[in-house]
Amino acid sequence: MKLLKKYLWLICMFVAILGLAFVWFCLPHQSKIEQGWWLVVKFAVFVFAVLGISFFPNKFKWNYLACCLPFFAFLCLIIPRASYYGIFGTLNTPAQGEMYTNLYLLCYPLIIMSVAFAHRLSGGTPGHSIKICLIGITMIFSGILDLCFNTANGHGLANSLDYAYHIIVIFGHPLTWTQGLIFCLCHIPLYALYIWLPLDKWFGRLGLIEVEPVKQLKQEEQPNPADPADPVKVHD
Repeated sequence: MKLLKKYLWLICMFVAILGLAFVWFCLPHQSKIEQGWWLVVKFAVFVFAVLGISFFPNKFKWNYLACCLPFFAFLCLIIPRASYYGIFGTLNTPAQGEMYTNLYLLCYPLIIMSVAFAHRLSGGTPGHSIKICLIGITMIFSGILDLCFNTANGHGLANSLDYAYHIIVIFGHPLTWTQGLIFCLCHIPLYALYIWLPLDKWFGRLGLIEVEPVKQLKQEEQPNPADPADPVKVHD
């Protein structure tokens, strides 16, 4: 029972990943449901994924960084694919601008803030919640999505990132894929800076939050050796 309790999240995640692979590679990508068991399989995969997330261990110091892991899935696969079909499906139409606005200015920022909000509601500190948002928004501006845009849609590496307009604004011209990779890697020190920033200590000094109230409570509960009311151990 203890073994199941310890590894339940891992077992559920493993089953969910296998199920996702089956759904992705073996079932047709269409909205029409021709067989009832397709829906059963998809729902079962969702249930195992929910159990894996719900029982995921959360008693470690850097747990807020784990909240940023889904951003990789969104930026390296989901959003590039949605953007690809959105762009070529609405090319040279007003709907293209609407697609961009809804996907990049509403959907992804709300994903970041939803993750940070959930972390905060579960007891996360304001500093860690801000860091989740900083990491998430920096990732999309780092160019990682643009580097994965072609490969996520089954094409070879792009010769030029001429669709990365936020990078063109900075450099004045499109970057090659290699230059874009270097630009992306240059953001790693920025992530390290986010992790290092003692935001919660700064907020505590400003009186915006209580700094480490649990440790302070434990110190108050410790008996004072100089207090005669405290019990004294007698050794033979």
